[in-house]
Amino acid sequence: MLFIDDKSVPLATSHTLTINANTTDSSNKDVGGGMWASSEVTQYTWEASTDNLYSTNGVSTLYAKMIAGTPVDAVFGIKTEAATADLPAGGSWTKPSTNFFSGQVIITSLEVTAQNGENATFTATFTGYGELEWTGQ
Repeated sequence: MLFIDDKSVPLATSHTLTINANTTDSSNKDVGGGMWASSEVTQYTWEASTDNLYSTNGVSTLYAKMIAGTPVDAVFGIKTEAATADLPAGGSWTKPSTNFFSGQVIITSLEVTAQNGENATFTATFTGYGELEWTGQ
């Protein structure tokens, strides 16, 4: 589950965290006779996305953070209330206290879809800003 500034993104149907190692070719004639490619990690990048049922609060909150253009805190992990499907009285799931990824993100995409006869949905994409950290066992 994705948490932005300590709050879960409302009415989520799925979340994705993608971590990439960007590489460059470091092959040379002395390794494998020059016939086999060798790679070297040059940079790590990461991004997250969320798909949600439409909620005015969810879209407007993320929109305000997006146009501010500044990084926001993000946590990706299993909600603390893992054993229940009932939303807590405060209206937001509680972020995990262990076993989660965290870092800062910039909201790079916000898409709202409302097809005729179907529930409206929205999707947000977040690009990692700096290091992604793991807290856990």
